[in-house]
Amino acid sequence: MRWDELFDDMESQLEQAHVRMVEQEAVETARAELSRLTLLERLAAHRDGPVRLRPAEGDTLEGVLADVGAGWAVVREHHLQHLVPLHSVVWWEGLPRRFEVLPDTSTIRRLGMGHVLRALSTARVPVRVLLRDHSGHGELEGTLDSVGQDFFDLAVHPADQFRRRRAVTSVRTVGFSAVALVSSLDAG
Repeated sequence: MRWDELFDDMESQLEQAHVRMVEQEAVETARAELSRLTLLERLAAHRDGPVRLRPAEGDTLEGVLADVGAGWAVVREHHLQHLVPLHSVVWWEGLPRRFEVLPDTSTIRRLGMGHVLRALSTARVPVRVLLRDHSGHGELEGTLDSVGQDFFDLAVHPADQFRRRRAVTSVRTVGFSAVALVSSLDAG
């Protein structure tokens, strides 16, 4: 055997070993980056993208991930907007599996769920609230009257009527942790 062939073979083996090492380091780096990623950051990276999700109660939703904030997401589905508390989602589908760069967290709204519900209350938006209630009676329709730190008061009235004293059948206080979904008609 000629020495130059031997040296070429040894260099080839070294180059292949180097390529494998670089590939392994890239995989480990990607895993390390992914291990630091939160669900909220992953959702923010997919903002304005199509998603499917399964709330703890109700039917599977399919729409566009319109917004994300501290503990919540908004999904537009046809003519409805859904405020989805992240704690009430069983699974998400359609999120990208690969990340070139960690997402820019400035796209995540710092507003908590209470802020969003207060905005709906101020605007007097009629809502349908789906509760995490396995009894089959976990749906309320009405208008948000007031919103506390971890609860809201809902003036229950028929969906086809405005919130007027004579239309209100009851006022129910609901803790945020009991909410699976808050839906309203999309004004846009």
